[in-house]
Amino acid sequence: MRRTAITALTVIAPLALALSACGNDAPAKQPAVSSFAEGTCRVAAPDVLALGAAGQRLGTTRTVDGAVLTDLRDAQAELRTITDGAEPAYKNAFSKLVESTGFVRIRADGNSYDPALGRQLMADYNGVLSACAVRR
Repeated sequence: MRRTAITALTVIAPLALALSACGNDAPAKQPAVSSFAEGTCRVAAPDVLALGAAGQRLGTTRTVDGAVLTDLRDAQAELRTITDGAEPAYKNAFSKLVESTGFVRIRADGNSYDPALGRQLMADYNGVLSACAVRR
């Protein structure tokens, strides 16, 4: 009987550890570029996805990793250029994402970042996904 209990524990313990690693902290899967509507949305997709990936890495602390800031800066600059010439149907959603990214960057550079800014960035990211009719 005791041998069965020990064997069960050696099987159950790693399984429990593996399941606990699959918690809510795992980043959401990014949609494929091909799932974006053709045209401006498809052109903007790599930058939108880069902002979403960086936004997922912001975390809940009041500091922002330098690599995340670099990713935000680069994708924001590209999306800003696309936004300038975007159709009215997408321009508002793109503008909101560019703006919320700017607030994250400014506040992180000023050592006054608030995780609520990251949540807003992700809300605006989801707004672009909706505007571009991204199939998830």
